[in-house]
Amino acid sequence: MFVGRRMTKDPKTVSPEDTLTEAAEIMRRCGGINHLPVVEGGKLVGILSDTDLRNASLASGEKGPALRGEPHRVRDAMNTDVWSLTPEDSLEDALHITRRRKFGALPILSGDQLVGIITKIDLLNAVIDVLNLEEVGLRIEVSLPHDLKGFEELISALEGMKANVSSCIITPEKEKGGMKALLRLDTIEGPKVLSALRAKRFTVTGTSGLP
Repeated sequence: MFVGRRMTKDPKTVSPEDTLTEAAEIMRRCGGINHLPVVEGGKLVGILSDTDLRNASLASGEKGPALRGEPHRVRDAMNTDVWSLTPEDSLEDALHITRRRKFGALPILSGDQLVGIITKIDLLNAVIDVLNLEEVGLRIEVSLPHDLKGFEELISALEGMKANVSSCIITPEKEKGGMKALLRLDTIEGPKVLSALRAKRFTVTGTSGLP
């Protein structure tokens, strides 16, 4: 999947000269927004988060009454170390960057133009959709040899049992030198399917969703 299909298009933005009060009001008014790209002269120059706003508020309070009444600007609190992606980048790239850099959101640029933003919640929702986690079904883990033959045999066996595969992820089992298939099956006969798979000598290492 690609970032362009999951990003929020045409996100709300602020300028460096906007006040923090104005930025906070935008976040409040557009419930659920925790990050605002900062744009100046049509170009992305930073990003402001709700955490930045809270930290600025605390710092302002520590400076005493003389400074509390001054309008603090977005430029005083925004983060200028901004990483961005393009709509053509993969969600895997977005996941790696947000995890490693501990970002809550990434602006999306097409050339120099801001066209969207993708947040950790957007990425989490994408994973939930890919894995079809909101649907009821049987979830199983099956250990397989490190080739496609075992996977093809598993899929053929499930088709014979009329257990439709609604999602599937294959990951390496490094300690065993094989693969692990994580499947979500659309079936109401979980125990029967598991017994049949084990009878065919498939190694089922984990299950959930059984009645």
